[in-house]
Amino acid sequence: MARTGDHFKMPDGSVYVIRRAAADTGGDSVEMEFVLPPGCVPPPLHVHPAQIEEYEVIEGRFDVVVDGEWLSLGAGESASVPLGAIHTFKNRSGEAVRVRNWHRPAMRFEEFIERISRTLQAAGVKRKRDPRVPLYLSMVMLDFDDTLVPARNRERLPVQALARLARLLPARTP
Repeated sequence: MARTGDHFKMPDGSVYVIRRAAADTGGDSVEMEFVLPPGCVPPPLHVHPAQIEEYEVIEGRFDVVVDGEWLSLGAGESASVPLGAIHTFKNRSGEAVRVRNWHRPAMRFEEFIERISRTLQAAGVKRKRDPRVPLYLSMVMLDFDDTLVPARNRERLPVQALARLARLLPARTP
């Protein structure tokens, strides 16, 4: 279980830091800090069926799409993703970006981030262009369907197919 202060590294160089764990808020929220290098791997378009997500840019420029509208946020700017809104984010700035992030209620979001990190590490994935990244990301995403789900059929169907392929790979325990 993730705790305040835990760091989860991804093969693309992204680091997700738990600033305030769900256990410290009674499950009301989880607060994280994302450190995203240029060209980091964005999550597929998705929705949180029972969570509100918020972003606040600490440093750099951060792009987020919410229900089809792209916003480019700079330091001190923020965006909120309402329940069920289709969204994702990218760092297209060419420089690292730091973003504070909240999920309310916390549900299992920090566990989702931890599982992705540990699964990719256990599989020996070391670079963002490794073809196994979308396979494992899809597999883990489907294991957390109470927390986040692919947005529409055009995202859902490929995620389901990739997850099935991932489950055929040699088993590795994160």
